[in-house]
Amino acid sequence: MDRKKQPEIKSIEDFQIKRAEEKTLSNGIKLYILRQGEEDVVRLDWMLGAGNCHQDKRLVANFTTQLLKEGCRSMNSSEIADELDFYGSWLQLSCSHQYAYITFYALNKYISKVMNLANEIIFLPTFPEKEFLTYKEIKKKQYTIDSQKVSYMAHCKFLETLYGEQHPYGRTAREEDFDLIQLEWIKNFHEKYYVPDNCKVFVTGKVTPEVEKEIVHSLEQLEVKGRKMDFHETGDPQPSSKHKIVIEKKDSVQSAVMIGCPLFTRKHPDYHKFSVLNTLLGGYFGSRLMSNIREEKGYTYGIGSSITTFKNNGHFSIMSQTGVEFTKPLIDEVFKDMDRLRNEEVSEEELDMVKMYMLGEHLRMIDGGLSIADNIISMVGNDLGYDFYDTTVTSIKETTAKDIQALARKYFNKDNFYTVVAGREE
Repeated sequence: MDRKKQPEIKSIEDFQIKRAEEKTLSNGIKLYILRQGEEDVVRLDWMLGAGNCHQDKRLVANFTTQLLKEGCRSMNSSEIADELDFYGSWLQLSCSHQYAYITFYALNKYISKVMNLANEIIFLPTFPEKEFLTYKEIKKKQYTIDSQKVSYMAHCKFLETLYGEQHPYGRTAREEDFDLIQLEWIKNFHEKYYVPDNCKVFVTGKVTPEVEKEIVHSLEQLEVKGRKMDFHETGDPQPSSKHKIVIEKKDSVQSAVMIGCPLFTRKHPDYHKFSVLNTLLGGYFGSRLMSNIREEKGYTYGIGSSITTFKNNGHFSIMSQTGVEFTKPLIDEVFKDMDRLRNEEVSEEELDMVKMYMLGEHLRMIDGGLSIADNIISMVGNDLGYDFYDTTVTSIKETTAKDIQALARKYFNKDNFYTVVAGREE
């Protein structure tokens, strides 16, 4: 290899994301297997429809997920930790608006032991009162600290403004919720939603026939009763009638700013090309917002835009923090940058740079089995097909300057945008 010679630059061609093998077990549980990797390790993901959208009261879904590891039928929290450590396993718990995710990393040789442990932790927890009270106190203190940050204040108010205070996507925790939550609510939520009828399982890694057999055998021991899950509908958003909201924090030297509008889900035909528009405006370090507001004007250290999609809704947002004296100028410049995209075609050079960045990021996001598995889990959870990922490269490459301007004119209408400021606006 001649290291003095620059490697040839090659265009990224179309390709398909690797497919997972899909199986429906004898008791009806859906199992997805992605055979990817050379090490004798697998990752196991349980996805249950037990996210925030399904709770009647705030905090219940998240508390239920996080307290699973604090005790089960045959072990307390310390014994569970010791068992995981002994078998070289690792447990990760998380909760989104729609789903609860329980993830185990396991060595192949201990797969049977880890599967038995997982089934007990997920489906037979005891929710000890002492651990519940401790966790509640920790989360309340954390909330007390977070709720004083202008970034947190702006984020919560922004969601409430876009979706409505009672909508699952706009409903955020309040201090009194930590005092109100009861252990009985958590137990009832678990009994209703943490059932085999309501889960899908994903396994990724070096899945040998022996490992697959152990996993299938363990899952088929679970009793599925054919229950019809009573899911809460998210309903239509109820956005605020006010398009600008300022949350005053008199002692603040900085303001957090969030600007955005309702958008669509990933199923929308404009999603991929709008992603190019988003990246160009504020989706990477070389974006227009960064170049103008950070580098030229010096109003902030960082500003960015993003697309957030839930299962049934989505929104576009721009977020930044700035000195209180620059709050209004920053907001004005954001709308000027959006107007430029409405009124002027982007140059081919700038658009090509954005496309190359996005294609590189797309490759990074599907580099390796675990990254591919994350995308497949997201795909299944959002009722998408593999074509969503298969068409990404083509959609990015085919996006033209005229497409960008047409999308900016369609979606960057100032009257549809909401602005939330937490801090001060001088």
